[in-house]
Amino acid sequence: MFWADQLANQAVARVEKDFAEGKTSEKIAVLRCGQTPSGGKHIGNLNDVIRAYFVYKSIKEKIENREWDGNVRFIHTSDDRDPLKDIPARIMDLDGKWHESNDMGLEKFLGMPLCRVPDPFGCCLSWSEHFTKVWVEGIKALGIEDIEIYYNNDLYKHGKFESYIKTVFENLENVSAIVTKFQATKHENYIPFDAICPNCGRLANIDGFDLHNNTVKFKCCGKEIKKKKTEGCGFEGEVGITEGKLQWRFEWPAQWGIFNTTYEPFGKDHYEGSWKSGQVIAREIYNIEPPIPFVYEFFLVNGEKMSASKGNVYVTQEILEILEPEIFLYFYTKKPDKQRDLNLAEIFRLTDEFDTVEKIYYGVKEGRTEHETEDAKRMYDISINKKFSVPPKRMPYVFTSTLSQIYGEKAIEKVNEINKKENLYSESDLELIKIRLEKAGRWANLYIPKSERTVLIDDEEARKIYIGLDDKIKELLNKFAEMCLENLSGKEITLKIGELIKASGDKELAIKFYKACYMLLFGKEKGPKLAGFIDTLDRDFIIKRFKSR
Repeated sequence: MFWADQLANQAVARVEKDFAEGKTSEKIAVLRCGQTPSGGKHIGNLNDVIRAYFVYKSIKEKIENREWDGNVRFIHTSDDRDPLKDIPARIMDLDGKWHESNDMGLEKFLGMPLCRVPDPFGCCLSWSEHFTKVWVEGIKALGIEDIEIYYNNDLYKHGKFESYIKTVFENLENVSAIVTKFQATKHENYIPFDAICPNCGRLANIDGFDLHNNTVKFKCCGKEIKKKKTEGCGFEGEVGITEGKLQWRFEWPAQWGIFNTTYEPFGKDHYEGSWKSGQVIAREIYNIEPPIPFVYEFFLVNGEKMSASKGNVYVTQEILEILEPEIFLYFYTKKPDKQRDLNLAEIFRLTDEFDTVEKIYYGVKEGRTEHETEDAKRMYDISINKKFSVPPKRMPYVFTSTLSQIYGEKAIEKVNEINKKENLYSESDLELIKIRLEKAGRWANLYIPKSERTVLIDDEEARKIYIGLDDKIKELLNKFAEMCLENLSGKEITLKIGELIKASGDKELAIKFYKACYMLLFGKEKGPKLAGFIDTLDRDFIIKRFKSR
């Protein structure tokens, strides 16, 4: 069974159990994920969203198929009261362009809640609003629409955290015992709550509270964040508990309670850290049950971990420049407990795999085994947002990349010319091909070195190559050029090449023939599928290139 379906079954079973035991008054499975809008969140962070989204889709299918009489919610929280801990080397504007941050003077905002840091581009109300918008736009570009977005800042302002904050204050002895068990560096009088200083806007540790008046006392002495200490302004006073935040170990379980979370995915870094303490805090302090966890393995990009300092951080919008959304979603269907590498220079391997899975789904192709067929169908089904009434025909990624490199914006015109002659593609197929031509063309510009791109060589260079060919190959090329005058289809060209090779009586001639064709076209011994590419060329051009001169 597909991993998301297994988790969907677990989530439904838990909701049913809670309902039967009278713990809840209605059957609602709540699937939650979240991010801190500290900058441009990369595609590794997207795991949280998609691992929840696939389970959401699975439960929704159960409801639509009348297999379950409950409901499901898909929730995302923006942890926008977290402090600005450091300044990313590059930050992204709303148009998807990266900018160096070193001359923006942002260091003075370190230690302030992200919701109180100004937007560096001035287009949004705050840093957090800007980067949450970048993040959510990426999510929606994948076709993920049924997601409820909540902001921690709003939840604090509207009192949603209030009961959890008070519970922490009322149980400081137990809180201290739990914290010291997981964090030996914390002192006895530690209170896991920070106030927002009304003078400088930074977060500060508190040293007391008044439950009757819902206030906390503090002195703004600076706070250690990421092993660095931010400067405090020295202000001393009181603020209301809505003007502060629980520290992460206590805030995360409080979020589970606020939303009555059924299931939540997270990376192995949380599993090895705050998840262990979070379960204890949920049960022993908040008296709630933690959600069903799902721990995923991080993946690599181009063989490396993504790092802002290395400059190899990729956001969703950048990947969708070179990949269709359904194919990028498909990448996340693979077993999440195994580390995978998204090699952008070889992205065509992923697209080819997806194209094969699509053919299996529509019965155009069979899987090697029954198990492979079942897996392929489910992985495809949960990746797509739109089903086709007839099997779609996609043009191979590498081939569309070649057409884009050679013909540029006119590549789709070449495809339309072929289609008028051969009637291979429907209107919806042509739309898919147009999209892929654009994306594969961008991929070539971004990831293929200029010296390795596919371009047609000029007549003079081709003439020199032709002179150096042996007579048998020249004779074969002459016959091939004459055949092409018959206005053959790509499929017919392939058959005719086979007939020519067979008639020559020399099987080894086939390799030499293909190499010669590629050399005369591109100046290198390899290239796209020959017959398909020849079909895009003007017949006069073919005669000029391949016939005796």
